[in-house]
Parts: sequence; C-alpha cells; structure tokens
Amino acid sequence: MRYRLTAQIEAILKVDDAFNWYEDQQPGLGDKFIEEVEVCYEHLRVNPWRYSFINHQYRRIKTNRFPYIIMYEIEGDTVIVTNVRHTKQKPL
Repeated sequence: MRYRLTAQIEAILKVDDAFNWYEDQQPGLGDKFIEEVEVCYEHLRVNPWRYSFINHQYRRIKTNRFPYIIMYEIEGDTVIVTNVRHTKQKPL
C-alpha cells in the first residue's frame, strides 16, 4: 500500500525557512536540503510504520545529511507531516 502524504502549514513554513537559510550559506545547498526532505517523504509514502515514536501519537524520521527530523502522524491511508525541526531545537 502506498500512503498519501500531506503537510501542515507549520511544517511547510519550517522547510521553507530551512531552505532559505541553507541557500544563504551556500547557493545550491537549499536544493540539496529539499531533495533530502523529499527522500524522507518518499520513505513515508512507502512505509510510515517503520519509524520510531516520539509519543503515543507522533512518529519521526531523520534526514541523513542535515540535522532535521520530520514529525508525522498516520491517519488511515494518509501520513500527515506536522512539523519539521532542527535537532538542536528544544523538544515540544
């Protein structure tokens, strides 16, 4: 089964902010960040149950090259990305 994926506005804005920050550091690095996020999204579409729980409702997947986690929940056949966080941020 292939899951649908949707992202809440907060998560979209966080990805956009990170993209802009990385582009400011080095042109093209923001694109590499987006590619990494897209790889994670594809993993979630295929098998969202594979990744660890944060609490009883939310799970997370880590990016490989960048220090970010993508937090999500599963509702039926849909993966809902709720937040994208730098790993050095304080927990919720």
